[in-house]
Amino acid sequence: MNARVRYEIDYKDKEYTAVIIPNEIPEEDKLEVKIEEKDIKKIIAVLKKYHVSKWNGFDKVDKNVLDGNSFSFYLRMQDDNKMEASGYMKWPEDYGKVRSELDSIFMDIYDKNGGKKYE
Repeated sequence: MNARVRYEIDYKDKEYTAVIIPNEIPEEDKLEVKIEEKDIKKIIAVLKKYHVSKWNGFDKVDKNVLDGNSFSFYLRMQDDNKMEASGYMKWPEDYGKVRSELDSIFMDIYDKNGGKKYE
């Protein structure tokens, strides 16, 4: 089964807003919530810890897999610098660790803000 997880963060009017859609949650049940600076600092710490900036330009595909998993990562900074990475059944170094730590941070925000649960 393919996981469909989406996390977005936007900074506007001096506030951070997140869109969180955990695995198996329908798009219409997404959580949109303001997030605190301390959570942003945790996310940045993960990105720095695993040198995610080195992922920029990663674009690999395993053409031998017909029904697999993919990822995409896009980051636009306040100075308009951008970073993009994507893959299909191929992942950059430490992808699993980054995904696990970000999942933990975002799911904590999701749970604390009344995100829907599905059994």
